[in-house]
Amino acid sequence: MNAITRHPIRSLVVALAATIMGFVLLAVVAAWLWPADELRERITQLASDRLALPVHVDGDVALRFWPSPTIQATEVRIGPASGDDPISEVAAIRLSMRWWPLVSGHLVPETLQLDAPVARLTPGIFEALAARGPPTGTGRGDQIEPLDLQIRDGEVHWRTPAGDREVSIEGLDLDLNNLKWQPVAGGEHPLAGVSLDLTASAEAVRIDALALSDMTLSGSGEDGMFATDDWQLTFLDSRGNGNATLDFRTAPAETTLDLAFDSLQLAKLPAQWAPAGSVSGRVDLSASLKSNGGLGSLLRHLQGEVKLSGRDLRLRGVDLDAELADYRRTQRFSLVDAGAVIFLGPAGLLATKGSDFVRLLDGAQDKQTRVVHLVSDWTIQEGTARTRDVALSTPHNRVAARASLDLPSRRINQATVAVVDQQGCPVVTQAVHGSFDAPQVEEPNLVKALFGAPIGLLKRGLAAISRGDESCEVFYAGSVAAPSN
Repeated sequence: MNAITRHPIRSLVVALAATIMGFVLLAVVAAWLWPADELRERITQLASDRLALPVHVDGDVALRFWPSPTIQATEVRIGPASGDDPISEVAAIRLSMRWWPLVSGHLVPETLQLDAPVARLTPGIFEALAARGPPTGTGRGDQIEPLDLQIRDGEVHWRTPAGDREVSIEGLDLDLNNLKWQPVAGGEHPLAGVSLDLTASAEAVRIDALALSDMTLSGSGEDGMFATDDWQLTFLDSRGNGNATLDFRTAPAETTLDLAFDSLQLAKLPAQWAPAGSVSGRVDLSASLKSNGGLGSLLRHLQGEVKLSGRDLRLRGVDLDAELADYRRTQRFSLVDAGAVIFLGPAGLLATKGSDFVRLLDGAQDKQTRVVHLVSDWTIQEGTARTRDVALSTPHNRVAARASLDLPSRRINQATVAVVDQQGCPVVTQAVHGSFDAPQVEEPNLVKALFGAPIGLLKRGLAAISRGDESCEVFYAGSVAAPSN
C-alpha cells in the first residue's frame, strides 16, 4: 500500500498546497516578467474592445493571482482622448476573474469594482451607449457570464447640450449583483436581455433646482423588466417613499414612477422658487406618473396625476385679502400673481415669470397672507397637464384656476385665474397664455353684473358675495370651501 492510499486526506492537502504554491509562484513570475507598459496596453485594448469606447489608463496597472486573478488600474478615462471632459473618469478599477475559465484559456469577469467614478452624460451619449448593445462574447459562445458590479462614491452628471436642463447624482453607492446580459433579437431594446439584483444609495440628487438627499432603494430585473421598491428619500425636510418600474420588453420602453411625501416644509424651498423666509407651512405631495417614450420624448407621452395640498400656510410680503378688498386696486392687481402659488403643480411656478408674485414675497415685510386651504390637483395625458381641482382660500377670499399646459413645449394652451364667490361663480377673472418663460398676462376682468355692487361689500371679501337664486356658469366646484366670513 503506497503513501497516497494509506493517508488520502494528508495527500490531498499536500497536493492542494502544492497547487496553490504553484499558482502563487506563477503570479510572482508573471508580474515580474510582464512589463507594466505592455500590461497597460493589453488591458486598455481589452477594455476598449469590451466597452466599444476608447479607454485610457493614465495611472498604475497591477496584476495579481491571489485570492483570485485580479487586474487593477488607476486614473482611468473613458471616451475620446482629446477634450477636457471625458465621458467618464475612474480613480481605480478592480476586475477579478474566475479561476477555472482562466485555466482553460477563457477570460470570464466575476466582479468589477469602480472607486469614485465620475460620468458625464448628454442625451446623445446616453442614446449612443444604449444603441451599442451588450459587450461582445467572452469566448464561451454568446452567453455573457454573470457579473457583480460595485460602485463606491460615484457621480453622474446629465445635461442637455444647451445646458438648460441638468441632473446630477453625488455620493452614489451601487451594487448590481448577478448581472446577466443576454443577446436580444433584432429590433428589441439592448437592455431587454438584462437581469440583475440592485441596491443603491445616493447622498444627493439634483434635478435643476430640485434637490433630493439621502436616497436609498432596492430592486431587481429579469429579461428587461426592472422594478425598484422601498424608495426612501428626503425632500424639503420630509422623508418620502416611492417605487418605479422600467420595462424594456416593449418598444418604446415604459417607465412608471410613484412618489409620496408628507409634511413638506415650504420654508425649505430653494431660492430659485421663492425668497428665503417668504413661504412657510407644510404640504403633502403625491405623484403617479407613466411614460412610454424615449429620453427625448418622455414628457410628450407622460400621463398620470400630481396632487399638492396643505392648510394654514403663510405667504410673507403680500396681503392678498387687502389687495382684493380695494375695488379700484383690484382692477390693477394681477390675479395671476395671486394665483401663482396654486400653479405649484406639474408646471412649477409657471406664472411667476413675467409676473410680480415672487417679487411681492418678502419675508422682511410685515404684510402676510394666511392660506387657509390649498389644493393643486392635476391630471396629465400625453404630455398635457389639466387642472382637476386647483384653488386656495384665505380668510376672506377664494382663488381658483383652470388651465391646460403643454409640458413638452413649455407652453400654456389656456389658463384662467378667478376670484370666485360662495357658489363658485367668477367675480374677477384674468387669463394668461404663451410660453412658461414669457407668459402673456391679460388685464383683470371684473364681472359686469357686479359693477353696481357696494364697495363696502367688496371690501368685506369678494368671495362673500352671493347671487342668491341667480344662476351662473360655475367656475369652481372643488374641495376648497369658500370663506365663512
